[in-house]
Amino acid sequence: MSNAGCSSVLPAPCRQAGHRAPLPLPAAPQFVARFRSNRRLRVTCASAAGHVSRIPPTEARRVRSLAGSRHRPPPLTRIRSGTPRCAYVEKMLVAETASLLDVHRKDREARIRKQLRKVELPPSPYDTAWVAMVPLRGSPHTPCFPQCVEWILQNQHENGSWDINDFGSSANKNVLLSTLACVLALEKWNLGQEHIRKGLHFIGRHFSLVMDEEIAAPTGFNMIFPGMLSLAIGAGLQFPVRQTDIDGILHQWEMELKRQAGQKSYGREAYMAYVSEGLGNLLDWNEVMKFQRKNGSLFNSPSTTAAALVHNYDDKALDYLNMIVSKFGGAVPTVYPLNMHCKLSMVDSLEKIGISRHFSSEIEGILDMAYSFWLQRDEE
Repeated sequence: MSNAGCSSVLPAPCRQAGHRAPLPLPAAPQFVARFRSNRRLRVTCASAAGHVSRIPPTEARRVRSLAGSRHRPPPLTRIRSGTPRCAYVEKMLVAETASLLDVHRKDREARIRKQLRKVELPPSPYDTAWVAMVPLRGSPHTPCFPQCVEWILQNQHENGSWDINDFGSSANKNVLLSTLACVLALEKWNLGQEHIRKGLHFIGRHFSLVMDEEIAAPTGFNMIFPGMLSLAIGAGLQFPVRQTDIDGILHQWEMELKRQAGQKSYGREAYMAYVSEGLGNLLDWNEVMKFQRKNGSLFNSPSTTAAALVHNYDDKALDYLNMIVSKFGGAVPTVYPLNMHCKLSMVDSLEKIGISRHFSSEIEGILDMAYSFWLQRDEE
C-alpha cells in the first residue's frame, strides 16, 4: 500500500517536536478506526500473496534505503500550534526500523517495543530556563529549583548557545529563544557571567534571523522573543546589536500588542495566555490562570506554568513543577504529559514505514487506551 493510502493522525505542517496543544479529542476514534481498517486490509492482501511475515519488496527497499543514512535527534522545536508530534522520538524510531532486516532484528524490535511502552522525552533548555527562574516562596532572591540553574550552567555549547543537540547546531529561532531564556535565568540569579557574555554574543551574531520572516518560527515567537528581549534590556543586559534593529523589533511587538488588545474573544485570551512568557506584567495573571488544567499546569507546559508562578503564586502550579522536576531532574521537557500523543505518533510512523505488523499487540493496546481516554475526555 502506498503512503497515500496511509492515514495520519497529524496535519502535515505540524510534524515537529515540541508541540504543546493536545490531540483534539474528537479525532481519536476516527484515527483508531481508520488505522485498524488500513492494517486489516494490508494483512489480508499480504496473506493472499503468502508474505504475512515479510515486509513487501517495495517497503523493504524503503527500509534498506534508510539503513545507510545517519539519523540524529533534531533540535527541539517549540512549535505550539496544531497536534503534537514527537519528532525527537520518531527519529530514533526510524533509525531503529531502518535496520529491522539485519541479523539483529529481534534486538531492534525489542527496543522499538520498549519505546512504544514508555516514551522518553528530550530536555528543553527553554522550558528548563523558565523553571529555573521561579523563586522560592518567601525568598525572592533564591531559586526554587537550583538543579535547573545548575543544568543551565553545565550545558552551554561552545558557540554560546543552549540546545539539546550535543553536537551543537546551526542557529535558528528556536535556539535563539532557548539561549535568551537561559541568559535571563542566569542574570536573574547573578550567576555565570561568562555564560551570559557568550550567550549574548551568540544572539548578537544571529540577530538577523529574528527579523527574517521567511525562516520558520515557533508559534508565538513574535510575541515571546521581543517580550523577553525587553525584559533582558530592562535587567541591564547589552546585546551586540545595532540599536535600530532592536528598536524595530520592539516597535513591531508593540504594534502587535495593540492589535491584540483590540480583540475581545475567548480565542484571543487563550492565545495571550499561551504566549504569556513574553508578556510579563502586561497580563492579568488571574485571567491567565483560568486556563489552568487539572494537573496544575497551563497547557501542560513547564515554561508557561513557570512564568505564571513568577508573577502569581499558585499551589497547584508549584505542585506540577515539583512533580516534573522530581521526574526528569534538572532538565524538563517542553511539554508534559504527552505520553499518549507520542505513542499515537509512533504508531503513525510505523504504519507509514510499513512494518506495523511486527508490533500488533503493542499497537492494539495503544489504540484501546487512546479510545478509552477519548471516552473519558482525559486531558492526557
